[in-house]
Amino acid sequence: MMLVKNIMTNDPITITPEATIMEAEKMLSINKIGRLLVEKNGKIIGMLTDGDIISEKNLDAPVSEFMSDDLIIINENSTVQQAAKKLSDNHIGGLPVFNDKDQLVGIVTSEDIVYGYLKDEEEEMEMEKKTITPESSAIYLSMTRSRDYEEYWLKKIEGYGYRGAITQTGASAEKLPIKLRESTTVAAIARGVISENSREKMAVSNAVKDAYSQLDLVNPGLGGGFKIAVVRGDGHVSVAIFGKFGHALVDGPEQLTVGTSVI
Repeated sequence: MMLVKNIMTNDPITITPEATIMEAEKMLSINKIGRLLVEKNGKIIGMLTDGDIISEKNLDAPVSEFMSDDLIIINENSTVQQAAKKLSDNHIGGLPVFNDKDQLVGIVTSEDIVYGYLKDEEEEMEMEKKTITPESSAIYLSMTRSRDYEEYWLKKIEGYGYRGAITQTGASAEKLPIKLRESTTVAAIARGVISENSREKMAVSNAVKDAYSQLDLVNPGLGGGFKIAVVRGDGHVSVAIFGKFGHALVDGPEQLTVGTSVI
């Protein structure tokens, strides 16, 4: 069982509450990260994310005015599944990691969780020669954070005899269902996941509808920006939708849903 200490980032970068937003932006940019832990007198008192300050125009404002001080932490010996649950339950993207002596030893993010699951599954597949399903393939593909990982998963999916495609779209609430269906269908046809006949296009449409209906239950009446993966295999097509609701991509928590349809 994989533990948080196996996937976390060691020696996380910290900033003081008195530092300015300009200083924070520089640290985030230089280190190519999305969050900073706020430290005062050797104690972690909060967290600042790029989303907290993305629209702030007063670059001389102190970090303390924008940081979240309601810290949710995790022990380094917790499982990756426990970390994923904490992130999901609290709609956050990162957790400070402490050891049994209450010392800060790292930070674990949603990206680390994805890569951790990927690594864990690869090790299991090597040892037990297990296969992955179209549903899990679509989930992994939708949650990729870079073009390299997209290509990696598309090739991996092909190795299992599946066909996959990925796209992204964003729209207002009233246009989002249509945009999701259109983008996914076009991408699926372009990558050879489906043909242009009406039965296969309807299967993709139904899978998108299944996934979107779950999103709409949680965030009714909101638009947003999403990454959509579609994978065909084992007689059906699976669609995973991953992204955020809100007027901008940083407004809301990340959501993930999966829909399927027989094809």
